[in-house]
Amino acid sequence: MEMKFTKSKVPKKVYPVSLGCPKNKCDFEKLLYILKKQGYEFTLDPGEANLFWVNTCAFIRPSVEEALEHIIELGAQKKDTQKLIVSGCLTARYGSEKLKELLPEVDEFYDIEPYKYFASQEPPDRVLTESPFYAYLKISEGCNHRCSYCTIPKIRGPLKSKPEELLLVEAKNLLNRGVKELILVGQDLASYGRDLSLKNGLLTLVERLTALPYDFRLRLLYLHPTTLEKAFIEEVLSQPKVVPYFDIPIQHAHPEILRKMKRGYTPEKILSLIEHIRTVCPQASIRTSIIVGFPGEGEKEFVYLLDFLKRALFDYLGVFIYYPEEGTMAENYSPQVPYREKLKRKRELLKVQREITKSRLRERIGHEEEVLILGEDPKGRPFGIAKIQAPDIDGVTYLLKIKGTSILVGDKVKVKIIRSGTYDLWAIPLDLRG
Repeated sequence: MEMKFTKSKVPKKVYPVSLGCPKNKCDFEKLLYILKKQGYEFTLDPGEANLFWVNTCAFIRPSVEEALEHIIELGAQKKDTQKLIVSGCLTARYGSEKLKELLPEVDEFYDIEPYKYFASQEPPDRVLTESPFYAYLKISEGCNHRCSYCTIPKIRGPLKSKPEELLLVEAKNLLNRGVKELILVGQDLASYGRDLSLKNGLLTLVERLTALPYDFRLRLLYLHPTTLEKAFIEEVLSQPKVVPYFDIPIQHAHPEILRKMKRGYTPEKILSLIEHIRTVCPQASIRTSIIVGFPGEGEKEFVYLLDFLKRALFDYLGVFIYYPEEGTMAENYSPQVPYREKLKRKRELLKVQREITKSRLRERIGHEEEVLILGEDPKGRPFGIAKIQAPDIDGVTYLLKIKGTSILVGDKVKVKIIRSGTYDLWAIPLDLRG
């Protein structure tokens, strides 16, 4: 089905806004691919556009507020010759009819995976909007877990794994364009294939991807602790293209809070996974995320969480404030934690983790790494992401240039780490062309 938003002869231009997680970005980039096929150009100037398109996130309250701000701002700028379209999680969560009443300036509302409205099948290619050298590969949609605070099952439904063959085609297209790192994403990567009755679905997919005859790295994000098995850890680390990086969102550590969250594991299980990863691969990097201020999190539970972080020694950590989201089990849980107390606890968690991350990075001085070069800073220093750093969420590694050698954006460079900061690393290159 071809979109026809204007009958004029002027060039068709779209002003794209993508909000939210990498999974959302994958969906939007496929939509942009379809728009490009239909003759649309992309512009960063709203005044030039025939079409504004906002792909939204609505996972938590701040995401909803951010989406509404963008929509209202563009709606105020919109002229009679322009159209405003909204897609993504906001529509999926609240419904187009309710949103039409709230946002009359919007011309069309579409759900998640908006490309499905305009193509008979999922496009095998995308318009990369972040970097030409790394790309996210969404391998599944939805989630079968029923965490008490989470809106994802309502927004995106149950687990739906994408067929291996479709993913392999998409991966080949990305690698043919020069992508040097593929990052697998999904609500729960380790459950990949269970809805298709596949045994060891994720491991099989990883093996097929790493067998592709290209020079690239493979990174896995979002490994739920209940579905992450020790045997998988060993097997996946044996794949030479897989980076030693584990993103394991634990959300909390106190047993009672985990029970109320319906996370399905104990703090002992988390520590056991961490110990196993570092036994198999001492240089592995482990990231997690924490929700602070969940109902019932008193001073005792918070101190337990702080102590747990000092035991677990995660390399990187993200902290999110709990919001009682409409339609979730936890919405009416009590006692609620005052917002100011949540902010205070978030700052305290980050302060503790800052020192842990700083210490973990200091231990890497003297080790060799591989850095994917993504650009240069204002001082002309090449920088990029090491195997132990995921883009956007972790630090970066800066390279000190050696006279007479060249470092190009997109290179994968072997380096030796010589200095560390709170989040970033500095290194000297070891294998450069003259």
